[in-house]
Amino acid sequence: MVTYPDDWAVYAFDEMFQLYPNNTLSRDKLSEHGTIGDVHYGDVLIKYGSVLTGKDSIPKIKEEYESLAKTRLQKNDVIIADTAEDETVGKAVQIGDVPFPIVGGLHTVICRPLVATATGYLGYYMNSREYHNQLLPYIAGIKVSSISKTSLRRTEFHIPSSVDEQAAIVDTIERFDTHISNLAALIEKKRAVRDAALEDLVSGRTRLDGFSGEWKRTTLGKEYHVTMGQSPPSSSYNSSKNGLPLVQGNADIKNGITVPERYTSMPARICEAGAVLLSVRAPIGTVSRANQTVCLGRGVCALNGSNNDFIYQMMKYYESAWATIGQGSTFTAITGKDVRNFQIRIPDEQEQDAIAGVLTAMDDEIQSLEAERDKMTQIREGVMDDLLTGRKRLN
Repeated sequence: MVTYPDDWAVYAFDEMFQLYPNNTLSRDKLSEHGTIGDVHYGDVLIKYGSVLTGKDSIPKIKEEYESLAKTRLQKNDVIIADTAEDETVGKAVQIGDVPFPIVGGLHTVICRPLVATATGYLGYYMNSREYHNQLLPYIAGIKVSSISKTSLRRTEFHIPSSVDEQAAIVDTIERFDTHISNLAALIEKKRAVRDAALEDLVSGRTRLDGFSGEWKRTTLGKEYHVTMGQSPPSSSYNSSKNGLPLVQGNADIKNGITVPERYTSMPARICEAGAVLLSVRAPIGTVSRANQTVCLGRGVCALNGSNNDFIYQMMKYYESAWATIGQGSTFTAITGKDVRNFQIRIPDEQEQDAIAGVLTAMDDEIQSLEAERDKMTQIREGVMDDLLTGRKRLN
């Protein structure tokens, strides 16, 4: 139970907002061109943050349907997504500085504030855990979740009485958002540079200084030890960490490392930490590293050699090539023979070490930036909780 400061104001939903009609134009009536923006509920849920500005990509209503647009939105209006596939229903976005007229689109609730607030405050507040928890008892539906206007009207708002305090809170949260956004942009830039380096170095189009020898044409089976997975008895599966982590395929691979959710007490095929893992059932060719000793299920194989860092980078280069090899009527799969006969070109061991060193350093830098972004995101959530409930006050 949150205890808000005594000097904060409390408003019922109908004291805070007046509701206006939304538009029911579907996606096929929108385009990149036009004069009136349409804020679709799917974009509220996924694409937009808490405040909508001209920097956001807002679809436009096609010219032949512009006459159907209702309720031009004003700065500080709030748009709520009343439908979703999960409990994110109720996510909101507040209108900031948008240089063209916009309307609320399909499956949205249009709310116009009756109380003066700082731009952005209601957007952040209505997406906070404290406010969203008020909606949870009223979410209806099984396959699709929805929230009604009647249910929204049962919620209340606890906000600072001072608009200046609201503005200061918004400014603090936006500083976090800007830093996190800058980190995300830097990560994407670093990934693009890494991907280009991977393509150039592993193909041999670009050679590192000091290397000029011919590359050898060979196969995976001739150069590396290949261990095909074998599923253990299903009766041995568990989620209580009894036994070894079970890697069955792509579902157990996240961001290039194995993150299994099931364990087995009767492992059939084992590989040690550091091995390169390759998915051999649909979708095939996904590459990861075993970050611990694991049991290899039927959907993966392990590759080991003198330099697993190079094998990992090389297999990422060849990742898309596996699609032309996979066979199967109901699903795509490759055999141990397919894996061992897969043709590759590799340099000598010294150049392999050098290539792996360059690309691994790039990966490490990206992982470090991702860790910083995730840490800042976590801190931001804590700051939001503190400031939007008044547990901590700004000077």
